[in-house]
Amino acid sequence: MGQDRSGGEPDLKVSTRLARVVGRDQLVAVLVALVGGGLLVLRAPFAIRNFYAEDGARFFQDALDSGLLDSFRHSLAGYYLFVPRTIGFLVTLAPVSVMALTNFILVALVVGWANSTIYLSSGSTLRNPLSRLSLAVGVTLLPIVGFESIANSTNLHFILLCATAAVLVGEQRTRWQEVSGTLLALLSGLTTPLTVALVPLSVFRVWRDRQTASGRVSAVAIGWALGTATQLFLILFFARGSRGLGEDRSVQRTAFLLLDRVFGYNFIPFWPSTRGDSYTGSVSAQLVGRAVFCGVLAVLVGLVLLRAGRAGIRSGEHLRVMATALVLCVGVGFWLAAGMLFSTEPRYAIFPAFSIFWALLVANELMATPSLRGRFVRSNLVSMGVGLLLVTAFASHWQPSELRRIGPNWSDGVRAAEIECASTGGTTGSIRVLPMNDDWRVELPCELLIQQG
Repeated sequence: MGQDRSGGEPDLKVSTRLARVVGRDQLVAVLVALVGGGLLVLRAPFAIRNFYAEDGARFFQDALDSGLLDSFRHSLAGYYLFVPRTIGFLVTLAPVSVMALTNFILVALVVGWANSTIYLSSGSTLRNPLSRLSLAVGVTLLPIVGFESIANSTNLHFILLCATAAVLVGEQRTRWQEVSGTLLALLSGLTTPLTVALVPLSVFRVWRDRQTASGRVSAVAIGWALGTATQLFLILFFARGSRGLGEDRSVQRTAFLLLDRVFGYNFIPFWPSTRGDSYTGSVSAQLVGRAVFCGVLAVLVGLVLLRAGRAGIRSGEHLRVMATALVLCVGVGFWLAAGMLFSTEPRYAIFPAFSIFWALLVANELMATPSLRGRFVRSNLVSMGVGLLLVTAFASHWQPSELRRIGPNWSDGVRAAEIECASTGGTTGSIRVLPMNDDWRVELPCELLIQQG
């Protein structure tokens, strides 16, 4: 009996420690989601006031006209968007006066889920809680997110793509983290075919688990594979031909925008504002100068990353360095492939910028480690310089673009639609939504407006 008791004590200690970890992680997940939601409100308060583009004119409108199940049958831009269409249906259940607010709340909940998932999953590459928090809220604070993708479901799949990458590369220490990460990876695949770009990360995850864990295939890799395969199947058999390749593709322009739109705008303080077009006009001296300046700085950052990688390898962090290098390569490769096949629009720069940001945060930690012996002080100065550069760059591009924030209010549109229904005796009232570069509108039945007016 003495042997049984002595053998049980370590198990009891392990169980107690694990219970504390689970409880702490659950609390941290909620706090990170709240921080992410708060930053979303601070950076995009305008999103509460109206729908944006497909949020209202497609996802909400389709669900209102045909219901949840029928709206899922329709592809948009060549693929199926499970999460935005679910949000659009849930918004139809809200009172007319708060539909835009409801849409924002639901988007904020998904973004908060992505924030907490990134934080909890990134522990294998980022050891400092502040670094993990920075990466988690990066999907809200990255300058390029503010161009058109902040606080809307139209471009939410780019945020989910970042979170799925963190899930595949990271670790899920508890069962509920594994369930949450698997569900996120599955829904991400059901929402966008762009998750196919994460094949290298999934292969790495399977290989790493076989090397360090029980040898079984991770549930998050299965969730990603199932969601992505389902999306590709639907596209192949039901939406094939609904979206072709991009027009006027150019290697030179894609490479220039990698420097300008992905690197310069996100990581160089006070970099000129980006535009929605792809610089199809003539090449000016200003653009050449921007490309040269950005290229030189990118080379310097690349040297910093190489130095950090060497430091990590010397300190035995081989898997950490390998995972970070793979994320960086996948991010850059994603931009080059998307630019050459489909588009170089700003929203496609979110995941590449997130990958570079992730690599910089890891490099920041690796260069600040005391294991560098006599180079500790000098490495810390480089680390602090990188951190200051990131903070200044984010702060200088805090305000989202006019395309995203300027336009009519939903409440004003509802009142105008009520007047329109009363005066014309029509069956629907038209409400204008953002952005103003096109005639985006929601058509509400007059019966619904009068009933809830």
